Parts: sequence; structure tokens; C-alpha cells
Amino acid sequence: MVTVLDTDRLAPPDRRPAEVAARLEAAMVSTVRISSSPLPVRARLDTWDLGGISVLRADLTGELAFRRSPRQAREDTVPTVSFTVQEVGEGLHDHLDRRQVVPCGGLALTEVSTAYDYAWTGRGVCRALTIPVHRLGLPVDVVRRAVPLAHRSPFHPLVAAHLDQVTRDVAQLAGRPLVDALAAATIDLTRTLLASAAAGDRARADVAAETLLTRVRAYVRRHLDEPGLDAERIAAAHAISVRQLYRLCAAGGFSLEQWIIEERLEGARAELASAPGRQGPVAVVARRWGFSDPSYFSRRFRRAFGLTPREWRQASAAPSAPPPQLPRPRPRDDG
Repeated sequence: MVTVLDTDRLAPPDRRPAEVAARLEAAMVSTVRISSSPLPVRARLDTWDLGGISVLRADLTGELAFRRSPRQAREDTVPTVSFTVQEVGEGLHDHLDRRQVVPCGGLALTEVSTAYDYAWTGRGVCRALTIPVHRLGLPVDVVRRAVPLAHRSPFHPLVAAHLDQVTRDVAQLAGRPLVDALAAATIDLTRTLLASAAAGDRARADVAAETLLTRVRAYVRRHLDEPGLDAERIAAAHAISVRQLYRLCAAGGFSLEQWIIEERLEGARAELASAPGRQGPVAVVARRWGFSDPSYFSRRFRRAFGLTPREWRQASAAPSAPPPQLPRPRPRDDG
């Protein structure tokens, strides 16, 4: 985490509205306006890197408005979508011909290289996850058409719940070994939301199964190191039967159990190569990734990567060379 601004740490002269607005503008893409008010102006901005995705948490008190004029928007050459969860207070969002009140817990989408307004009075807290449009794999015009319609998509509640959890727990998630996989799943989900909002009914139906499968993958990756992760729990978390879950995974071309083992092996591999993972017994790392039998873990690890866990840890710790690049595990029958 990086704290970009905390007015509690500033000298009193630097807490005046104009000074705080200038500091906010230096850290954000918006023009910031703070109206005269009996409320004291307080601001704290914290940022995290979530596998290459930026997450910002803004805790601000006062009468504030964040604006980007059409002229400013024309000067911005990097189209980016901000997915903002209102954590505290109520926001007013005006963007792409749609004006909405964003309640506590609500989600607002903004393509930040176009004009917009976002404002609130009193204390407000929001968490914003931003993704450049080029990483979404969608044309800019499709994204801009979809943003004001995203709330109509049948996938909106599902994606909103995912974004709420990811941005709320970002401090813990950012440091986990498979954070890049979580970031990729998040991009897939947001892409699906926007594609479904811009498409017709048939296209929405076509992406439904893919979206559910992406959600399943994201859920599994968030909970890989929890021993109770099994098909029953995964199915219940997505309001489907175990049979439907297995059918979904089969249609996606993989076995659920084998894929979970592969992902856990990859997580253990990454941890064993890290400084903390090179301390203590290999069996402790194995248990942390759901392998209660050290011999089974060692056998599966060697089948997947060609080295035992101990050999991999020794190789990755060698000061004269970077860790060897091992392949990701391939599906195998345990036999």
C-alpha cells in the first residue's frame, strides 16, 4: 500500500480547501472542487497494485466534486475504465448522458478519458479499480456505449459483488502468490460485463456460461489456500448444483479437481521461490496450499515441474542466477 495523501499528517496551513484540492488534483485525473463549508476538509488516498491493476481508496470529508471537462477529456490519450464502489456516503455521478445516485455499496462506471462529474457532501469513501481499455480487449467505442448501460446487464450484480470484495480485501489479496491470476479473472469479468451491456440478447446468452466459468475460476483462486475448498462449497457459492458445476468445467475443457491441484502447485511453487518460502520445512508450505501428505505433494510437484520442491527451492535461492523458468503443471491422471 502507498498512502498518497493524508491531511492528518499536514501542517494546518496545508489543510485549507484550496491546498487540499491541489494535492488531490496532483494525485487523480480529475479537477477537484471543494466548496466553502463548515465541515472540515479531510482527505486520505491509499493505492495498491493488484497484479498490474490499480486500486485506489479515497476517504474524503467536505463538499467535493471531481470533474473532467470535455476539453480535458480530449487531451487524455489513454482511455481507462474506473469501476468505483461507494463504501460510505452517497455519490452523484453524471457521465455519458446518464445521471445516477450511487448509494452506499453501489457501483459506478466511468470511462475517465471522457467528461464526467462525481460529487458528494459530508464524509464519503469510495474504492476505485481502474483498467486501461486496451487490457479489456474491446474497442473504445464499444466501451463508451456500454458504460452507461452496464447496470442493465444481467451480469451486473455478479460483477459488482466481485469488485466489492476485491477492492475491500485488496490489502490482503495484493500480497498473495496468485494475485496475477486474480487480476486476469477480474479483467475477464469486467470485459464480460461491458460486452454484455453493449450487445443484444443473443450475445448476452452466449457469454453467460463463460462469465460463470470466469467467476468460478476467480473464486477458486481467491480461496486456494483454504483446506475446505471443494466442489460442494464452490457450487453453493455460485447458486448452482455440483452436477452443473462439473458440467460447466467439462464444457470449459478441464477437470475441476485436477485444475485446483494444478493451481495449488503453482501457488506453492511461487511461495517456495520467495524469501519467506525458503525458510522452514517444505511440508509447511505444502499444508498451506492444501497438501496434507508431503510425499504426495512432492510426487505431484515433480511430475508437474521436473524438480522436487526441495530442488526447486534450492535452485531459486542460488545467488548466481535467477530461478529457472518451470512450466505450469499439465493435467495428469494421478494414477
